Amino acid sequence: MNSLQKSMTNLAQVLRLHEQKSGSSDELAKLGVIDVYYLEAIYQLKDPTIGTISKLLGQSTPNTNYHIKKLEKSGLIEKRLDDVDRRVTHLYVTEKYLQMLEFDAAFWADLQQKLEESVTPSDLAIFRRVLRETTDIITESTLQRD
Repeated sequence: MNSLQKSMTNLAQVLRLHEQKSGSSDELAKLGVIDVYYLEAIYQLKDPTIGTISKLLGQSTPNTNYHIKKLEKSGLIEKRLDDVDRRVTHLYVTEKYLQMLEFDAAFWADLQQKLEESVTPSDLAIFRRVLRETTDIITESTLQRD
Protein backbone atom coordinates (compact mmCIF):
# COMPACT_ATOMS: atom_id res chain seq x y z
CA MET A 1 0.00 0.00 0.00
CA ASN A 2 1.51 3.34 -1.00
CA SER A 3 1.77 6.17 1.51
CA LEU A 4 -1.06 8.27 0.01
CA GLN A 5 -3.41 5.30 0.03
CA LYS A 6 -2.40 4.48 3.61
CA SER A 7 -2.94 8.09 4.75
CA MET A 8 -6.35 8.33 3.08
CA THR A 9 -7.40 4.92 4.47
CA ASN A 10 -6.33 5.96 7.96
CA LEU A 11 -8.28 9.22 7.67
CA ALA A 12 -11.39 7.38 6.45
CA GLN A 13 -11.13 4.88 9.32
CA VAL A 14 -10.73 7.62 11.94
CA LEU A 15 -13.76 9.47 10.54
CA ARG A 16 -15.81 6.25 10.63
CA LEU A 17 -14.74 5.76 14.25
CA HIS A 18 -15.95 9.29 15.02
CA GLU A 19 -19.30 8.53 13.36
CA GLN A 20 -19.66 5.33 15.39
CA LYS A 21 -18.83 7.18 18.61
CA SER A 22 -21.45 9.81 17.82
CA GLY A 23 -24.10 7.13 17.40
CA SER A 24 -25.13 8.61 14.07
CA SER A 25 -23.46 6.00 11.92
CA ASP A 26 -26.01 3.30 12.82
CA GLU A 27 -28.91 5.39 11.59
CA LEU A 28 -27.10 6.96 8.67
CA ALA A 29 -25.61 3.65 7.53
CA LYS A 30 -29.13 2.37 6.89
CA LEU A 31 -29.85 5.31 4.60
CA GLY A 32 -29.10 5.57 0.92
CA VAL A 33 -27.85 8.69 -0.79
CA ILE A 34 -31.35 9.74 -1.86
CA ASP A 35 -32.56 9.34 1.74
CA VAL A 36 -29.88 11.78 2.87
CA TYR A 37 -31.00 14.22 0.13
CA TYR A 38 -34.56 13.99 1.45
CA LEU A 39 -33.37 14.51 5.01
CA GLU A 40 -31.28 17.55 4.11
CA ALA A 41 -34.07 19.01 1.99
CA ILE A 42 -36.56 18.64 4.85
CA TYR A 43 -34.09 20.25 7.24
CA GLN A 44 -33.28 23.15 4.91
CA LEU A 45 -36.88 23.89 3.89
CA LYS A 46 -38.28 23.94 7.44
CA ASP A 47 -41.58 22.00 7.54
CA PRO A 48 -42.15 21.33 3.82
CA THR A 49 -45.05 19.28 2.54
CA ILE A 50 -44.57 15.88 0.93
CA GLY A 51 -45.56 17.41 -2.42
CA THR A 52 -42.94 20.13 -2.08
CA ILE A 53 -40.22 17.57 -1.44
CA SER A 54 -41.41 15.41 -4.36
CA LYS A 55 -41.26 18.33 -6.77
CA LEU A 56 -37.96 19.65 -5.43
CA LEU A 57 -36.20 16.30 -5.81
CA GLY A 58 -38.03 15.35 -9.01
CA GLN A 59 -39.51 12.21 -7.50
CA SER A 60 -42.95 10.65 -7.73
CA THR A 61 -45.19 10.89 -4.67
CA PRO A 62 -45.09 7.09 -4.06
CA ASN A 63 -41.29 7.13 -4.24
CA THR A 64 -41.19 10.12 -1.89
CA ASN A 65 -43.53 8.36 0.54
CA TYR A 66 -41.21 5.32 0.55
CA HIS A 67 -38.23 7.45 1.58
CA ILE A 68 -40.29 9.46 4.07
CA LYS A 69 -41.42 6.25 5.79
CA LYS A 70 -37.83 5.06 5.98
CA LEU A 71 -36.68 8.34 7.55
CA GLU A 72 -39.65 8.35 9.90
CA LYS A 73 -38.94 4.76 10.99
CA SER A 74 -35.33 5.70 11.76
CA GLY A 75 -36.58 8.50 14.02
CA LEU A 76 -34.97 11.29 11.99
CA ILE A 77 -38.17 12.98 10.77
CA GLU A 78 -41.81 13.13 11.74
CA LYS A 79 -45.01 13.97 9.89
CA ARG A 80 -47.65 16.37 11.20
CA LEU A 81 -51.00 17.35 9.72
CA ASP A 82 -51.47 21.01 8.85
CA ASP A 83 -53.50 22.88 11.48
CA VAL A 84 -55.70 24.55 8.85
CA ASP A 85 -55.94 21.98 6.05
CA ARG A 86 -55.90 18.46 7.52
CA ARG A 87 -55.26 16.99 4.04
CA VAL A 88 -51.75 18.50 4.02
CA THR A 89 -48.88 16.81 5.80
CA HIS A 90 -45.76 18.70 6.84
CA LEU A 91 -42.39 17.10 7.47
CA TYR A 92 -40.09 18.01 10.35
CA VAL A 93 -36.66 16.80 11.40
CA THR A 94 -36.58 15.39 14.91
CA GLU A 95 -34.53 16.37 17.92
CA LYS A 96 -32.51 13.21 17.30
CA TYR A 97 -31.39 14.54 13.91
CA LEU A 98 -30.67 18.00 15.32
CA GLN A 99 -28.50 16.45 18.03
CA MET A 100 -26.59 14.49 15.39
CA LEU A 101 -25.98 17.73 13.47
CA GLU A 102 -24.90 19.53 16.63
CA PHE A 103 -22.45 16.80 17.61
CA ASP A 104 -21.04 16.75 14.11
CA ALA A 105 -20.69 20.54 13.96
CA ALA A 106 -18.90 20.58 17.32
CA PHE A 107 -16.49 17.89 16.11
CA TRP A 108 -15.60 19.83 12.95
CA ALA A 109 -15.28 23.15 14.80
CA ASP A 110 -12.96 21.54 17.34
CA LEU A 111 -10.90 19.93 14.59
CA GLN A 112 -10.58 23.23 12.73
CA GLN A 113 -9.53 25.06 15.89
CA LYS A 114 -6.87 22.44 16.69
CA LEU A 115 -5.54 22.58 13.13
CA GLU A 116 -5.42 26.38 13.21
CA GLU A 117 -3.47 26.20 16.49
CA SER A 118 -0.98 23.59 15.33
CA VAL A 119 -0.52 24.28 11.60
CA THR A 120 0.73 27.44 9.94
CA PRO A 121 -1.87 29.40 7.98
CA SER A 122 -0.04 28.75 4.71
CA ASP A 123 0.13 24.98 5.38
CA LEU A 124 -3.56 24.96 6.29
CA ALA A 125 -4.40 26.78 3.05
CA ILE A 126 -2.38 24.20 1.09
CA PHE A 127 -4.12 21.37 2.96
CA ARG A 128 -7.55 22.78 2.09
CA ARG A 129 -6.57 23.21 -1.55
CA VAL A 130 -5.22 19.65 -1.75
CA LEU A 131 -8.40 18.27 -0.17
CA ARG A 132 -10.54 20.18 -2.72
CA GLU A 133 -8.42 18.94 -5.60
CA THR A 134 -8.49 15.38 -4.27
CA THR A 135 -12.28 15.52 -4.04
CA ASP A 136 -12.50 16.93 -7.58
CA ILE A 137 -10.22 14.22 -8.99
CA ILE A 138 -12.11 11.40 -7.26
CA THR A 139 -15.47 12.86 -8.33
CA GLU A 140 -14.33 13.24 -11.93
CA SER A 141 -12.94 9.70 -11.98
CA THR A 142 -16.15 8.31 -10.51
CA LEU A 143 -18.35 10.16 -13.01
CA GLN A 144 -16.27 8.92 -15.94
CA ARG A 145 -16.99 5.32 -14.87
CA ASP A 146 -20.77 5.87 -14.89
